[in-house]
Formats: sequence, C-alpha cells, structure tokens
Amino acid sequence: MVKILYGFLYLVLTGFLVFYLFFDNNFINIKLEKLREYLIDKLSLKFNIREKSRIKLLSGVLDWTQTIIIALILVFIIQYFYLGNYTVPTSSMYPTIKPGERFFADKVSYRFRDPERGEILVFKEPLLDKERYTKRLIALPGEYVQIKDEAVYINGEKLNSDKSYFNNNTLQGERVWKVPEKGDRIKLTDGFFRLNGQIYSLDHLRERVSKNPDLLKNIYIISANIVLNENINTGPIYDRDILLELIKGKELVLDKDYYYVLGDNSGNSLDSRYWGFVSEKRIMGRMMFRFWPVKNIGVVR
Repeated sequence: MVKILYGFLYLVLTGFLVFYLFFDNNFINIKLEKLREYLIDKLSLKFNIREKSRIKLLSGVLDWTQTIIIALILVFIIQYFYLGNYTVPTSSMYPTIKPGERFFADKVSYRFRDPERGEILVFKEPLLDKERYTKRLIALPGEYVQIKDEAVYINGEKLNSDKSYFNNNTLQGERVWKVPEKGDRIKLTDGFFRLNGQIYSLDHLRERVSKNPDLLKNIYIISANIVLNENINTGPIYDRDILLELIKGKELVLDKDYYYVLGDNSGNSLDSRYWGFVSEKRIMGRMMFRFWPVKNIGVVR
C-alpha cells in the first residue's frame, strides 16, 4: 500500500515538474500574473502608493520574489524527493570517497525496493541522531554477521571483499550478531553504560532514566546482553524510543527492518561495530554520482 501511495505521489510530482520545466506553462503564468496584480493593488491601497515609478518598483520586487519562491520550491521538491546533495567530511569511506567530495544521492529507489548489499547508504545516524552518515551496506535484515580475522562473515560464509575489517576496541568484537528484522522480539537483560563520564550497571541506569528520560541522549553502551527471540545475540538499537523501553526492562516486537553498515576505511570509521544497526526509517538514499571535484566526476560504487 505504501509503495502504491509513493507511486501516485511520484507520478503527480514528476508530471508537474515535466509540465512546468519543459512545456508551455501559460496557464500557470496567467494565474501568477493575476496574483501579482492582485497583490500590487492591495499593497498600493494599503500603503497609499500612487506614483507609477513606485508601483513599477513594487511590481519588480514581487516579480523577483515570485521567481525566488518558485526556485526554492523546485529545489526542495528535487532534493527531498529525487536527488540529495551531500558532502562527506571524513575519511571513513576512503579510498572510495575522499574527504570533502560532493555527491548526488538517489532518493527514489528505496521508496520502491529494499536496499541491497554493497550499496553505499546515506542515513541519519542513530547515536546522536543529528548527523548524516555515509556507509556501505554489509548485512541485511535476518542475517548473522561476524567480523573475524579482518574479514566479514555473513551466515557463516566469508564475504568476498578486498577490504580489511577490524574488530578491536569495538562493541561487537568477534561476537556473532543477528541483524534484527520486522517481527523479532528484542530484550536487554544486562549491561554497562556510560552516562556523563560515569559508568552504570543496567539496574542503576534504569533507576536514573526512569526519573529523567532526557538522560537517554547522553547514554553510550559499553557492553550489553541484548537478545532476539529469547536466545539469539544481537547488537544495540540506539533509536531513542526503543532504547528507553529496553532499559525499562520491556520486551519489544520490532516493527521495522534493520541494516548493518561499515565504512570502507575500517580503521577510521564509526559504524555498526560501535553503535549497532540502522533502522529502515533512517535511510535517506544511496550514493550515486560524484560531481565534485570535477576531476573525479562519475558514478560511485
């Protein structure tokens, strides 16, 4: 049903853009001209503007304002629904992506299909819930993922990759995690957490958070025993609404699929090894085309 609604939305938006940008749009221009004349009459009357030169100036101001508003609307539609414009500021995806390079991201595909392994995702990171991250999709919902001997294993099979992945000093280590999927039951049974520089056990943290839920945004998981479906190990989900309920001791049934992502530059990347999984609702698109610097222009994979 959701895909049908998106299909209808994109049909309408694309039709409007094609009509406005590439075909005769006298109908729209006539409507805008009438609106502009109406505003000129109202403003002239309100501010007692009678001189032709001042009315002409007012008309010019409204004309420029109309142009700017239309341009902003078009940019918003294109960037929100079609192509995102992003800069990658760090070296976490080096050498695939170098710091400071700029990209267009496809924001259409994932509205109609699921992400595929190997694609480079743009998503809102779950740890602080502020920044946009760019990482490569490694494991899909329902799969088992492990990092061992600088290699990634999916469902026990070594992932064919020319990259080295490290697990030292990460939350995951060499543990096998199941990537959560919609319908899984998840529960937090034990763990240690850092809050404002102090270390707390789960029981002590639960007491503090129950009194002040706003503390949740400052929590970092040092170690935790998180289980799916009563006996399967997994990593954390930092989405605040879920994490709060888990800390309270509740068992939740997940209503979203999750993904496991890594940076290509494993030694300098803050990714799923440290903070767990990316909810499908956080994914904004996939990196598609590098347009800056000009010498590196082209499709990114």
